[in-house]
Amino acid sequence: MNIGQEKKEQFFSELIAALSLMMDLDESKKIYHAWRVALLCEKMAEHILPEYKTHIFYAGLLHDIGAISLPEHVVHYTNIKDHFQNPVIFNHPLKGAQIVREIKPLKIAASMIEQHHENWDGSGYPKGIAGDDINLGGQIIHAADIVDILLRETKNSEENVKVIIKKLEEKRTKEISGLIFELTAFILKDRDFFLMLFDEEKLSKIFFETLQNQRPVDTDECGGDARDILRVFSGVIDAKHSYTAGHSERVALYSVKIARGLGLPHKDVSDIKIAAYLHDAGKVAIPRFILDKPGRLTDEEFKIMKMHPVYTGDIMSIVTELQRLIPISINHHEKYDGSGYPHGYYREEIPLGARIMAIADAFDAMTSERPYQRIKDAYEAKEEILKNAGKQFDPHIAKEAVKLL
Repeated sequence: MNIGQEKKEQFFSELIAALSLMMDLDESKKIYHAWRVALLCEKMAEHILPEYKTHIFYAGLLHDIGAISLPEHVVHYTNIKDHFQNPVIFNHPLKGAQIVREIKPLKIAASMIEQHHENWDGSGYPKGIAGDDINLGGQIIHAADIVDILLRETKNSEENVKVIIKKLEEKRTKEISGLIFELTAFILKDRDFFLMLFDEEKLSKIFFETLQNQRPVDTDECGGDARDILRVFSGVIDAKHSYTAGHSERVALYSVKIARGLGLPHKDVSDIKIAAYLHDAGKVAIPRFILDKPGRLTDEEFKIMKMHPVYTGDIMSIVTELQRLIPISINHHEKYDGSGYPHGYYREEIPLGARIMAIADAFDAMTSERPYQRIKDAYEAKEEILKNAGKQFDPHIAKEAVKLL
């Protein structure tokens, strides 16, 4: 997917927004933690760090990316003891910074993410640094993060501004500096802004307006097709649980092999590759106990599992350049005989790219460690594909795919 310069900045910003939304899907609900934090960060940065406002905004969007492997969203871990005792939480600022550094235009944001849980008095984590040694962007994210957690514990009446500010003041000179406290309190006293944080419709509208108004970052560093971000995206998807490490990239590789073997044009092969990178994005919204269940899913559990392609479509719909690829990504669980999901499409009703990806996805699942089955070797997996040709898989594609995989 080669993107012209005029669309590159839009693609980049929308992809980061989609990535942050994916992380904020909590068992199908959009909790908007990253979007609220990013809006608060941007508002605060306008006053004390305007030259880095865009980087702070993106850092706010991605600040919890290192915690994606937790069974529940990190906002549910409100006991500070969990933050020090759970290694995933304790190390998520470091892990998040490591991930974001792979998105080359956001190198500055990475250092902010690394320090967003350091406390002013040195009692934070992961390195226990204190005072002005803490990156100012990190301090802003920390304050915005605290505010969002406090907002979740209160109601949307204006009177509660005072309650939140009072709770925030208790953290003054401990978790946050006096300057950051005063700035945060000032922002929260903006009545319209405060009430907007509780209104999901207004929040989304303001978020996208803010996103569009950001200064362009140096997207030349990530090339014309932004592959670095797409790889990061797929890596975050696969980090949701231990059994899927590298799954999306392998499915992309296998899909490309099959598509090329079928003689598809270069553009179609490229589209299938991108769709494959993102095909499981919606699984982030599926509870870990379902994803990791060693036995057969109950009807209710399977009903929940069947929603993940729908969530994938919701995530991809944010990115203008990816909208046309949604039918490929979300239909890879459709079956040739019409018994698949989410739509129950039959034969050629299923997009060609999705029929190709269905085989690539199944091949990788069979040849990788999974909690519900033993690993098959390549020969066994290909035999299984041929056995299910005409039922689960397009018979023509299955016949060609086993020669290529």
